[in-house]
Amino acid sequence: MKSSSAKFPLNTIDLNTMDLNRTDRNISLSLAVNGSIAQPANRTLKVVGLATLLFISGCMSKVGELPEQAQINVPDAWQPKADNVATLESDKTNELNAKSIEEKPVVSGWLNSLNDDALNTHVEKALINNPDLLSSAARLKNAFEQVTITGSSLWPQLRFDGNASTRESSAASASGGATQGENSTTEIRSIGGTLNIQWEADIWRKLSQRRKAAALDAKAQGELYKAAELSLVANVSRAWYNLATNKLQLDLAQKRLDSFQNTANLIEENYERGLRSALDVYLSRTDVQRQISALADSKFNYIQALRALKTLLGEYPDASLELNVNLPELDNSVPTGLPAELLTRRPDVRASQLQYQAQIANAKAAHRDRFPSLTFTGSIGESRDTFNSIFDSDNSIRNIIGSLTQPIFSAGALKAQEMRAYNDAEIAYASLVKTTLTAFEEVENSLTRETVLQEQHTAIKEAVKLAQGGLNLALDRYQSGIENYTTVLQSQRSLFDSLSNELNLRNALLQNRIGIHLALGGDFATNEDRQADNIPTPSITKTP
Repeated sequence: MKSSSAKFPLNTIDLNTMDLNRTDRNISLSLAVNGSIAQPANRTLKVVGLATLLFISGCMSKVGELPEQAQINVPDAWQPKADNVATLESDKTNELNAKSIEEKPVVSGWLNSLNDDALNTHVEKALINNPDLLSSAARLKNAFEQVTITGSSLWPQLRFDGNASTRESSAASASGGATQGENSTTEIRSIGGTLNIQWEADIWRKLSQRRKAAALDAKAQGELYKAAELSLVANVSRAWYNLATNKLQLDLAQKRLDSFQNTANLIEENYERGLRSALDVYLSRTDVQRQISALADSKFNYIQALRALKTLLGEYPDASLELNVNLPELDNSVPTGLPAELLTRRPDVRASQLQYQAQIANAKAAHRDRFPSLTFTGSIGESRDTFNSIFDSDNSIRNIIGSLTQPIFSAGALKAQEMRAYNDAEIAYASLVKTTLTAFEEVENSLTRETVLQEQHTAIKEAVKLAQGGLNLALDRYQSGIENYTTVLQSQRSLFDSLSNELNLRNALLQNRIGIHLALGGDFATNEDRQADNIPTPSITKTP
């Protein structure tokens, strides 16, 4: 396009008659190929000067003020013990570089260290059938489709409009009238087509920024899918060991009932022989009924845990499942690595980082919406009596126009949209900081809790031994007439309560260990482990 052909069309803008009180007015300057000089030169210069001034003022952006990463002081090591907190230097920042991250990597594939084939089978079913994971996969596929939709604005848009019509023409009406019987009609058919072309040149890369934002959103959705997969495997593992615990608690409740029933039978026999009082009989029968009630409650808890697992597996929550349960002992420590690894390992933290970067790209695009835009529009059209002859003639209509548009006044809408996008980026940054701090908190609490649980488990195992010895002694002394039944009752309760607490603590250790690896973002099985155990790797293209 030659410079001499660039003209401002008539009545594009009139600064003298502009109504500044109108809030719904959107005024722009258009630069067209086929224009004509219809305004005085001095007015044109005023418009150009004003447009230039507004363009320069629009170039200033606050996006550069946003930080690139979450500004958080990270310690050099985790703080699993409470007494280490006092020695933490809060102003000491650990640089998040590749060297520090690679020093002590978190070991993956710890699920196999539990040696639980049944758990691996349930995990496999859940990864294939769980509806929440399938929904997350569908959202991921939608995010990739959105990248294509957003990126299409970078390419010329072509649209074909076709039409066909048929009309009848009367010969009599055409000749100005005719005698009766001489009327005749002529059928006229017309077929037309128009090819419309529209393309906006991405001179400021605002369209590219929006496509970049969509791509970052898709990557973030991919990380959220990984987080959903990780969470699902953790929840299946937790549900499985909750079920195992409830099954063992049910067995223990049955043993407890049997023990109290045997004691009650012994007391009744001694009562009939006149060796025991009626009070002992009442107390023993009362305890038997309590244990019957506790056994019913344990059965319900077991069935409830079983149905919870079935739901996670994507199966109907019935109460049928063959069980050979066990709670494995944890005799290995967790290689926790460095705190900075969370920023590269945890999927939800990476997703939050990508979402923040996407909002920055959107803010840049919103800022560049205030810059001039160059748009080309064109069309080729013709009408013929047959479809094959369309566009064959030199008489077809061809038109192409290039326009340069500079926003001047939009009642603050563009500025508000830019600030809104900037504020969205600030919100995303705050979410990133919160997600990162929450991740650190989860790991620190899980590590501290593991230490506490280990101490509790050691103590409760010793309590079981002592309670068993106390019950044996109480029974001997009761048979000898030295102790009353209340002592036996208390000893029985102490033993079975300690056994129940020991089961709960073993489960708590397993639950917390799962929570540690979930908090660390470590996978529950590497790809090699999946292939060795015939566990399929989840795929977003898998259909149910």
